[in-house]
Amino acid sequence: MNNKIFKIVLVLIVTSTSLIAQEINGLVIDSESELPLAYVNVGVINTPKGTISNDHGEYTLNCKNLPADCKVQISMIGYESQTFGINDLKNKTISLTRKPIALNEITIKWKEIIKEVGTSKTSKTAGVCGWGGTDFGKGHEIGLLVNLGDELVKVKDFNLRIRKHSFDTIVFRLHIRQLENGLPTYELLSESIYLPITKPKGWQKFDLSAYNILLKGKVAVSIEWIKISKVMEKNLIKMNGSKVATPNVLFDMNGKKGTLYTRRGSAAKWRVQEKSSPGFYITIKE
Repeated sequence: MNNKIFKIVLVLIVTSTSLIAQEINGLVIDSESELPLAYVNVGVINTPKGTISNDHGEYTLNCKNLPADCKVQISMIGYESQTFGINDLKNKTISLTRKPIALNEITIKWKEIIKEVGTSKTSKTAGVCGWGGTDFGKGHEIGLLVNLGDELVKVKDFNLRIRKHSFDTIVFRLHIRQLENGLPTYELLSESIYLPITKPKGWQKFDLSAYNILLKGKVAVSIEWIKISKVMEKNLIKMNGSKVATPNVLFDMNGKKGTLYTRRGSAAKWRVQEKSSPGFYITIKE
């Protein structure tokens, strides 16, 4: 009799940890306008699980094998992030509130010195970094450590070097983050900056002068996978010895210096690799 009771209790305990739907669908809107917000990050904290909202603010989160007590972070540049228990997201519309921007008046005397900071020299023998698939990389990031010096500088442009990609168009989102204990933390940008890529390879430059980005010190500069359009069959790539070519986007690297940051999900833990960096750099004005 006691054994039967124990088995029933055990079944109830196991069942209670998996009372999550296989998928959760939701909508994210702006709290003031009540309009849908595109490309909002929806990430399960400290895991690779996550996604981003589509052009209509809708998202689908894959919840397979997640514990019932996990937390989901809803975040976007320029908005206050929110955290929910995963079961609290069911049939819920999330309203995000814009962050207030405090503007302090400052006077800067520019020296009119232009510098490239980051990794502007890459090598084909250093390997590549990047993402594969057509949907797998949503919300994933790749970046590097950049030292801007002790004085405020203005960011003029961002540059990245693509080895090869398999799409008609790719859209990335730029991030610049403060560092804490050697890891990227708080976002320093106040609005989303999207980087559309159409050229199949080589250096791509994005003018950022209109955003008036003023920074100093050590920061993490990264790009986040947002979306792709149209796989180009002729540009499929065979990776890691595979005989089957698949869609990928690959960046050239420097394998001798720099610090590489990666994370597989918008709320995942950061990974750090020293003496390695992607071909990303920013041009600054001192």
